[in-house]
Amino acid sequence: MRPVAVTIDSSAPETVDRQSGIPAQPGPADTPGPPTDPAPSVPARPRGLRRVRISAPAGAVLLLALCSFVGSLLLQAFLYPRGSGDADEAAYVLQARMLLDGRLTLDARVVEPFFQPWLTGIHSNHVFTKYLPGWPALLALSQALFGTMTVAPAAAAACWVVGAYLLARELFDDVWTALAAAVLLALSPLVLLHTALPLAYACCAAVLTLASALLLRGARTGSRPALIGGGALVGFALLNRPYDVVLVALPLVLFVAARQRRTPRALLTRSVWAALGAAPLVAVLLAYCWYVTGSPLRLPLSASDPLDTFGFGPRRILPTESSFPFTRHLAEDALWDTLGAAPSWYFGGLGLIALAAVGLLAPRRRAERLLLLATTGVVLAGYFFWWGSAFAVPGLRNGLGPHYHLAGFTPVVILAAAGARWLWTLLPARPRVRRAAHSARPVRCARVARLGGLARPTAVALSVAGLAALTVPTLQPRIDVQHSVDAGNDFLDALVPDDLPGPALVVVTPGVTSRYTQVPYHTLRNSPGLDGPIVYAADIGPGIAALPDRMPGRALYRLRPDELVDADIPGSYRGSFVPLRRVTGTRVEIRVTIRPPAGAAGGSVTAPAGGGSRMYVRLGGEVRSLDLAAVPLGGSAGTVTHTFVLTTGAAGGPDEIAAGASSPAELVVGFAAGGEPGSGGWEERFPLVRRAAGDLSLLAPGLGWRRLPGGTGGTGGGKPDDWLAARIQPVLDVALAGSGGR
Repeated sequence: MRPVAVTIDSSAPETVDRQSGIPAQPGPADTPGPPTDPAPSVPARPRGLRRVRISAPAGAVLLLALCSFVGSLLLQAFLYPRGSGDADEAAYVLQARMLLDGRLTLDARVVEPFFQPWLTGIHSNHVFTKYLPGWPALLALSQALFGTMTVAPAAAAACWVVGAYLLARELFDDVWTALAAAVLLALSPLVLLHTALPLAYACCAAVLTLASALLLRGARTGSRPALIGGGALVGFALLNRPYDVVLVALPLVLFVAARQRRTPRALLTRSVWAALGAAPLVAVLLAYCWYVTGSPLRLPLSASDPLDTFGFGPRRILPTESSFPFTRHLAEDALWDTLGAAPSWYFGGLGLIALAAVGLLAPRRRAERLLLLATTGVVLAGYFFWWGSAFAVPGLRNGLGPHYHLAGFTPVVILAAAGARWLWTLLPARPRVRRAAHSARPVRCARVARLGGLARPTAVALSVAGLAALTVPTLQPRIDVQHSVDAGNDFLDALVPDDLPGPALVVVTPGVTSRYTQVPYHTLRNSPGLDGPIVYAADIGPGIAALPDRMPGRALYRLRPDELVDADIPGSYRGSFVPLRRVTGTRVEIRVTIRPPAGAAGGSVTAPAGGGSRMYVRLGGEVRSLDLAAVPLGGSAGTVTHTFVLTTGAAGGPDEIAAGASSPAELVVGFAAGGEPGSGGWEERFPLVRRAAGDLSLLAPGLGWRRLPGGTGGTGGGKPDDWLAARIQPVLDVALAGSGGR
């Protein structure tokens, strides 16, 4: 194949490495000798210019890497503009923004309890992320250089393609196999997905692939640049996912040690050079852990929660979350589910797995083939003991796929390329035909040769078509899942107005209580300094009433995406975004207006069938109620209005309720349409705290809740799942007014 000539600015000649096809750095042997007299007819080359010869295979893989780079950018722009919906992405992006601000940790006194980011731990009033800083540093570098973090995943895609090519070339010394491996990897859906997301799995897999290629080359040739470069990449991988480094390095070290067992001195020397390359980044890792966790040997992952670790038993991601028992049975189920789903994430699916099996059994270079098998096997075995594998099962088919096992992805692709290469050699090649003068037989032989020469191109075309046919049907369900995520993001964006006046503070109230705004709304992220135009606060319960004192000067709102407009209508529109106001005082009047809906308790609160209909106020164990059957109606619509009083002192009447010393607490104002267990109910629940000055602070309006007829639990005491997040107006209308505050 003809090389491509490129002229660049330099002063020394450069050679092309025969093994990798990439220009080699000049060494002492490459230093030009004394100049010789050039031929008079050849013009002298200008000083500072030299000719670099890039071989066709190297040019092809660089072009493929460029295509992967561009493909990642396009996927991020059009299919994953706001990520995949996985909340872990917010943790990586936050850490990158922290690094850009010069922060390794956040102040716990500032972020607790309303603003603590997802996947963070606390040590000595310092909030740290559970992840190491390697990948976030690349995201931050991308943001600093290009104004966007999208370049970092695209660079990981290009690095992975080049790494697969170099590793396959090093193992099998065959350009055909190396190019096939690079193409198969670049087209695999799992690679396309993860190189379009701000998650660290693809970056670590790409770096380990490239590091393996360099270390194997350095171990074989003694090349110091390869050994130092490979060691440095291993050090960087340690700053991302140390466990993956251990899993990949174990079979690699055993392979090199077995190959060089007869030259222990060379093995030791080359190991030292690789260690020197890794040493600076290992030092960074130890220093980082020491700073954020208090010990250089304690990783942030387990420091945030000792139960977030490998092995069987109770496991938990954060102390604020519930734990579950991770058993051997769950691990076995997760492993089988992973093995069942993994083939669909390769280009060609089971067809590629079949090629990998052929590549494993093909003759020659058995040790290299066993190394690839061992790498994937060790990764599978290692993550058998990781409790997160069980949680990843729902997303194995159409979510993030087997993302924990990405470090074992490349070896299977290379084995498949090796299998395809061996099958290629079994196909008949075009024979050479010698023509004899005045004979018709060579003509017939030439026709046979031409037919035989079509076997290989035809086989390649059919194979590529078959692999594509096995891949394409798997794409649409995954695209549909992402479109569903995007629809949810669009819905959330539509709830928050674009023209909020001044800086805003938004309380986020999800359907399931969470201390983290990124769960389940991963796009609701704060800046590290909490100084953005919108700051999102997690609704941690009644304590949220203290929020205005924590962040004064911001307009307060509540975002409640799961709220139903009308719980009586199936499929009712969801979502609300309302301004909040703070009500303070030592005495708070609670004016309750009831407008019973048609058909409630027989159609009227005074009807005999309506016995038991009541309005009530509840604070802790204290309840004040009013039987509506004995109340005169106000107006033609049957409206009933009554006022209760919440006071910090002693209750002075039947309609007053003492706040006591309990804080924070929840003030519940409700209407029960009857006394039967199946009666409908409406409630508005207000967060309440008692301030240091002694007065009360509430946020209004409160949260609306509905219990449809047929629910259980009686007045104000239904089970949590009997109540739906829903608007309660106009049936129940509550107005608060405070007085006596200081």
